Amino acid sequence: MEKNDKWYIVQVISNYEQKVKEALDNREFEDKDTGISEIYIPFKYHQTKTKKIKRKPLFPGYIYVKLDMTDKSWYIIRNTQYVTGIIGSSGQRTKPTPIPEEQIARIKNLEKKEEQHYQDLKKVTDNKDALLTVNYNVDDLVEIKKGEFVGKKGKVKDISIIKQIVIIEIEMFNRKTIIDLPINYVEKV
Repeated sequence: MEKNDKWYIVQVISNYEQKVKEALDNREFEDKDTGISEIYIPFKYHQTKTKKIKRKPLFPGYIYVKLDMTDKSWYIIRNTQYVTGIIGSSGQRTKPTPIPEEQIARIKNLEKKEEQHYQDLKKVTDNKDALLTVNYNVDDLVEIKKGEFVGKKGKVKDISIIKQIVIIEIEMFNRKTIIDLPINYVEKV
């Protein structure tokens, strides 16, 4: 049965990703023949305005399900509360197109980088006594050495030694974007 399992993207109502995962897990517990072998929700971490670190879905409104797409499994997913559709299905009783395993591997790799970013942020916020110093100033050109933006260069807009973050302006999708990073993530060019 494993050899027919493929990954599919299930669209859900935003902020209900975990509830859909639990509902599908419960269905699988009740009926072992659902065809579902894995349910995956990639997460990222962000700092709130109150400086708390929160976890939220990397792609809000989507979960990834690995399954053998039978009529039964397709029916179970489509009829789960808060599911709005399956990506790659035209909705006219046509089964959806699976996504490649490599795409899931890339997403899992991105999630690992997010986890590392979280661990670094946590170290910085937990250890105020071990403040890091920086060798760059506002308006200096820096290169990002860690995290999801590795290799990107940007201009320093602000530095907070107390919070241990640097605010950098980088170019993404032909637009200037402001990002906050731990100060040890960047080096002067």
